[in-house]
Amino acid sequence: MNFFQHQERARRRTWLLAGYFVLAIAAIVAAVSLCLYLAALWASGGGYSLHDWLRSPTMLWSLLITLAIILAGSARKAWQLREGGVALAHLLGAREILPDSSNPSDRRLRNVIEEMAIASGIPVPRTFVMEQEAAINALVAGYRPTEAVLVVTRGALDTLTREELQGVIAHEFSHIFNADMRLNMRLIAVLAGILAIGKVGELLLHANTRARFFNRRSGKNEAAGVFFLIILGLAMMVIGYIGLFFGRLIKAAISRQRELLADASSVQFTRNPSGIANALIKIRNQHGSHLVSSHGEDMSHMCFGATVPFHLQYLLATHPPVDERLKALGGDWLARARVRQRQNGEQPAGTAEAAAGDTAMGFAGNAPAQVAGAVAAMGIAGTVGTMRVSHVGYARSLHDSIPESLKQNFRQPESARWVVLALAIGVSRSDQDELITLLKLPALEQRMVAQLCDDISKLGTRLRLPLTDLAIPALKQLPQDQRDQFLAQLEQLVKHDQRLTLFEFILTRILADHLRAGASRAPQVRFRQYPAVASQIQLVMSLMVHASGARGDAAENLFRGAAIALLPAGTALLPLAQCPIETLDAALRDLRDLMPLLKGPLLDGLADIARADGLIQVQEAELLRGIATLMDCPMPPLFPAETGVV
Repeated sequence: MNFFQHQERARRRTWLLAGYFVLAIAAIVAAVSLCLYLAALWASGGGYSLHDWLRSPTMLWSLLITLAIILAGSARKAWQLREGGVALAHLLGAREILPDSSNPSDRRLRNVIEEMAIASGIPVPRTFVMEQEAAINALVAGYRPTEAVLVVTRGALDTLTREELQGVIAHEFSHIFNADMRLNMRLIAVLAGILAIGKVGELLLHANTRARFFNRRSGKNEAAGVFFLIILGLAMMVIGYIGLFFGRLIKAAISRQRELLADASSVQFTRNPSGIANALIKIRNQHGSHLVSSHGEDMSHMCFGATVPFHLQYLLATHPPVDERLKALGGDWLARARVRQRQNGEQPAGTAEAAAGDTAMGFAGNAPAQVAGAVAAMGIAGTVGTMRVSHVGYARSLHDSIPESLKQNFRQPESARWVVLALAIGVSRSDQDELITLLKLPALEQRMVAQLCDDISKLGTRLRLPLTDLAIPALKQLPQDQRDQFLAQLEQLVKHDQRLTLFEFILTRILADHLRAGASRAPQVRFRQYPAVASQIQLVMSLMVHASGARGDAAENLFRGAAIALLPAGTALLPLAQCPIETLDAALRDLRDLMPLLKGPLLDGLADIARADGLIQVQEAELLRGIATLMDCPMPPLFPAETGVV
């Protein structure tokens, strides 16, 4: 199952989630109605029939109030999480690992995440740590793959080796690609509504009702009213357990098998089962994964390991047992776990096994050519939302080729801004000094930008998009008004020479897509057939043909061959004069809202155009990557041995 199929499956599972939600609401409403009917029956001395109750205004009002409480609970949680993963991290009280952190464990985690982000074609996720959690756990949150947030526990940072940490992070990246992350966020809001009745019951019991009930100066009527509130609160708490049962049942039904899939994906991404297996063994034998946070129950379906204990393990657990996960990884991992347990715990950090972590993954020795055949067989769309050892190895080589002095600039928002401005200045036809003066920066900052222009120009073109990806986390630290000001400044730079190149378009649009207000919100599916976006597809395919350098009949034939399955018969290649890059922005916004299964063939068609001559020029690779990113389709980097990038 590829990225687009996972996205479509997740979209269908949203309807399954809605069905579970309706069943849970029905059960809760029935339980509330039954409690009120029994109370009415007791008050009337047994003379109140069920038929009369079902037709009574009290029944109707109880139904409406119950529904209102449930829907209000869901709406409140959805509003709290409207900003996506960052809002959830703040709800958990997690500390953000800033790009300028000097803590060794923070830097190690960021290096692992940066390599994986470059390998998978997404900007580096913002990273948080739950400092109070000594257990080993992690989660990803967000509504879009390109706006993911990764949260780890302090126990994971302190306990896991780099190899084990990479296995856990690869597991979490799988949840990003498989659309589990967005479904998990929606599930939190749904479950908040289901549990709202129980929460209201707790509020009633903790509103000093007991003190008032036992107050001797209270009148009989007041005491009776308080007694009624206590009984009502207890009843609502009991009914809340019905919601809790359904909530756990829903989470188990949706998340259980996805954990095994994510474990398998982690092995696929790293080609090294020992990383994730050793992390699971440490959870099993010594450190555990249960959280002390009061939100542990709410987050149980999102985390790497189980966050709370379950009594009905095989019915209500959100994760398979650790032994089952170890067995699914193959080999003798379960036997190793039992041996280590008998030896009284984990091997200490720094053993030969831990020290061999990076070498075991074989990154340095894996040539990019290993995936060339796979890419040719699956097409570019088959690589979207995944990564292989060769991709991670290539990403590491890119990361290592960036001078440390340049990497330092990604640790502060201001200096990260200089890097992006230098990227834009470096591709402009205008005079460099003139553009730097146009920015109206202080003299020191002008010298810094000028130096960065020289440093970046020496790195060549293959690092332009990776540098952009590395700058985004620091830029997200800026307040929204400063982000808007920066984006306007960038637009001013690229428009100064009255010419917008493909790279300038991709640079400005990717940054706008991540820094604009509301960037974390999920797009909606608006188009379910190609004819609805035929003109947009015609535009992007025509632009790709012109970017390939094909001319005349060759260009026409190239366009027809790629468009035959997507566009109506007779659709012609647009002349270059009718393909202004500025119009691409609106077209890509529409194509982002295509049904997931329709995006894959479109990306394959664009890739076929780009590599028709046996190689992919840098501007073609950047355009292809930019289109994929703006369509919410994370695409791993293309490298020379893979498709002949030059």
